[in-house]
Amino acid sequence: MKYIKATLLTTLFTLLLHIEAGSSYTHIIDFYGHPLTVSYDPQLSALKFRKWDQAEINRNLSVFRNSNLSISLNNLKRHIALFNLDGTATTLLIDKYAQQISKTNDQNTKTFIKYLFLKELNYDVILTKTGTEFNCMGNLNFTPGRYIFINYANKTYKDLNYSNRKNKGKHLIFMDKKITKQRIDHKTLSLPLVNGKLKSRNISFHLDGDTFTVQVKSNGSMTEFLGDLPMFEIGKAFTDVPVSAEMDSSLMNYLKQQLKGLELIDQVRFLLAFVQQVVPYGSDYEKYGEERFYYPEETIMSTSSDCEDKAMLMSYLTYKILGLKSIGLFFKKDEHLSLGIEIPGYAPHGSFNYAGKTYVSCEPTAPSPRIPQSQFSLQRVDEVFEF
Repeated sequence: MKYIKATLLTTLFTLLLHIEAGSSYTHIIDFYGHPLTVSYDPQLSALKFRKWDQAEINRNLSVFRNSNLSISLNNLKRHIALFNLDGTATTLLIDKYAQQISKTNDQNTKTFIKYLFLKELNYDVILTKTGTEFNCMGNLNFTPGRYIFINYANKTYKDLNYSNRKNKGKHLIFMDKKITKQRIDHKTLSLPLVNGKLKSRNISFHLDGDTFTVQVKSNGSMTEFLGDLPMFEIGKAFTDVPVSAEMDSSLMNYLKQQLKGLELIDQVRFLLAFVQQVVPYGSDYEKYGEERFYYPEETIMSTSSDCEDKAMLMSYLTYKILGLKSIGLFFKKDEHLSLGIEIPGYAPHGSFNYAGKTYVSCEPTAPSPRIPQSQFSLQRVDEVFEF
């Protein structure tokens, strides 16, 4: 009897969901460890494109701009507000919507759904075609480091498939009678309120014969989200992003406690020793087949990282904990990024001037925390990055 009642209640609940959503379906998606209920028009799952022309696009836009879409958008807006999502984070959430709705359908269906939802949210997006492949392009208020773009109507539209950075050739633009103007934004200092995947690891490092060990806690949802963001150029796009509350209360507080009573230069050496040993050196090309940059929290929780990741982590720690500013020193021929730190009152032999300020060089990937230290002659620096 209990089983029958439970079955009836489950069936009734399911029916109520469908009644509330009209003829829409409801399913669960994973948003960085948070299960979210999404509703959508069941016909979207069966959508197939066969002609890839303007008439087919017009027909499908007319069909799917219906009451089910309004229900889906209201649900989506609740999720956007719940997790405090900016435009870029919203595109990532819609990617997960489109993946669930299209299921095993082709990529064009996913792209069309993404375009449909973003357009209904009033974002300035266009749908294009290269060959028989659809692309969703957006008008951004920021500039990623790597992206595909087209110029249209005196505006620049960039590909919203952030993992795709290969030129696709000439784009055919599909027309849409619905006019939208909102640019897709990215707020560096306002991260999504996600914390469904908390992680931790023990880190040990050595300095002057002493061993230090700390248990670091991290917001795995946040690092996963950061890894999905469009790639930016080395600099403030990475070093301005704060670590999570979990990492701040564990690692940052530990480092601050260990630095108490030390001279400033010894505090810098302590942080440098931590950065050098936090994870072993590893090539991005071996892991990803291309260069990829980590945010500070990503570096700390990774299995390996390379020179630019550790340089940006060192820059972040010395500024957040000690208030010291730094610059990145790029050696193009050697594909190496080093760091220059401005330490007030400290100008030993080997220090250098840049933009009217004195810096000392350090190597976050070197085996020992010596300051100053540079793997290559500073005369060979090709570019300076502001952190």
